[in-house]
Formats: sequence, structure tokens, C-alpha cells
Amino acid sequence: MDARHPQDASAAMAPHLQLMADTADADTPQDAAAAGLLLLWLGDDVLLRLNQHLSPLGISENKLHVLLLFRLFEDGRLGAEPPTPSSIADYFGITRASATGLLDWLEKRRLIARHPHPADRRSLQLSLTQEARALLEQALPDFWRACAGLTSHLDAQERQQLLRLLAKVWGQVKN
Repeated sequence: MDARHPQDASAAMAPHLQLMADTADADTPQDAAAAGLLLLWLGDDVLLRLNQHLSPLGISENKLHVLLLFRLFEDGRLGAEPPTPSSIADYFGITRASATGLLDWLEKRRLIARHPHPADRRSLQLSLTQEARALLEQALPDFWRACAGLTSHLDAQERQQLLRLLAKVWGQVKN
């Protein structure tokens, strides 16, 4: 049985907090560890929910995000050079091999195309295909609705507070 199924976060966390009390170092702030644990669980559950929204389109959140990088580049919103396996790996904090695997998957499904680099014969450039643009046009409205739905029970002030707090946590994780 998954202890995270209870709707109440306190009930779900109670056995873990008891274990933490027994096993954490004395200098580990238990409230910080509890918040971090809940954030980890929340991240897993958010990805699960978003992937459920995207699965009818045959794509997952991480693959959609790679396509978004290309779309942002095409729109002039993300740098002067198209994404590369290295830049994608750096952006997502994954290995270059993982980024290449994502790109291979997208290419196999005709969502990205590889072209000779205009200035460097040894390199290739990657770009979105028409199929990818059509997929993004179809997927993005539902994706943004799903994102909004995650915090729809919060009022505007609570969402702004959550944004500030998450941005602060995000900054710490990225450093």
C-alpha cells in the first residue's frame, strides 16, 4: 500500500516523519526535510498528472519540453543558436547521452529533423518539423490548462506567494 494515497498530506507524511525523527542527523532541520520530502512527492505526482494529459497525443512532458525549446528558439525567445544535444543536456540537467536519446526518439517520430550545419560540415543542426508544430499547436492549450489546474484551488494571492516560494527553491536547486 502506498502511504502517499491519503488525501491529507499530514497523514501521508506521518510515518515518514516518525522515521526521520529516528534516523536524521541532529542538525537536520526536520521541517525543512519534511517540506523537501513533500516537494519531491509533489514533483512526481505533477509529472504523472501532466503525462496523463499528454498521453493521448503520444508524448510525455519531458519530450514536450524539448519541443518547446525548439519552438522558443524559432520564435526568437531563446538564444541565437538552435538547441543542440549539449545545450539540451545542460538545460535539463541530464547527460548528453540522455539528451541524444530524447532527440533520437523525436527524430524517429518525425518531430525533429537534422540538417547540415551551414558553417561547420562536421556538425548538424536540429529543427522542428511541420508534424511537431502541429503537435505543439494541439498540445499546448491543454498543457497550459493542466498547469493552471494544478493551482486552481488557490486564490490569486496564494498563487503569487507560491510562485515566489517555488522560484526561491528552484534557484537553490539550480545552484
